[in-house]
Amino acid sequence: MSTTDLRDVAAAVQERVSYLTCATEAPADDGWIMCSALVADPALVRQEIEATLQGRRTDDLQVAASLYVQSYAYRVASLAVAAHALDLPSPTCHPEALAVRVQRHRPARIAVLDPVCRAMDAPALAERLLEGHLRPFITTVRASTRIGQRLLWGNVASAIASIFGAVQSIGAGGDPIVRQRAAAFHAAAEPWLGGLGEWSELEVPGAFGWYWNRTSCCLWYQTDGGWYCEDCSLHDRAELDSARSAALVGNVGNVGSDRS
Repeated sequence: MSTTDLRDVAAAVQERVSYLTCATEAPADDGWIMCSALVADPALVRQEIEATLQGRRTDDLQVAASLYVQSYAYRVASLAVAAHALDLPSPTCHPEALAVRVQRHRPARIAVLDPVCRAMDAPALAERLLEGHLRPFITTVRASTRIGQRLLWGNVASAIASIFGAVQSIGAGGDPIVRQRAAAFHAAAEPWLGGLGEWSELEVPGAFGWYWNRTSCCLWYQTDGGWYCEDCSLHDRAELDSARSAALVGNVGNVGSDRS
């Protein structure tokens, strides 16, 4: 198993997608919370979710919990999945070595406290990320808040798809190697993410789009001012594909999954 320093991997990821960044320290007095603390403590998770209610413009704890999990999963997975997509060693997924910081009413930053990155194939990454971190986190969230398991895993699947989508969005046709790695990862993640979404492709002269289509809803539309996400299961699929094709025609040369 080859290893590489975190700073080198993080720089390579950021060169490809500028907003996929990480901190390498998490001062306790600066709003950082260790992921291990969140995974272990339903009361702490409940407190953190409740603190986002006003900012998320909802009084529904289920809605806030759903959106919290989606943001958390995105941050926790971001560097590890992006590195894997680029065929680089991945930073750790272990909750003992990760911390999150809430900004803008959501987990918005990730700190990776282990400087060693390790090369992993798709099954190993899926096991460490999903079984080793996000499954116990979801269990803790559901111990704190009455909310469906399938909904939360759907948020995880969508968050991970968004990371792959960002990494592959380069050039007139995207990066087919990244798409192959995404397919391999989702195949390996079948025990956790099976049936929660699928990839689709659209092509028009001069432009190509690669999209995740989820089979659940994160409930964002139930917030004051929210609406259906681009990949929401509540869209009519034929209408969504038509809108995506029209967007590609209108933005020839812009590539990717429309997610950010």
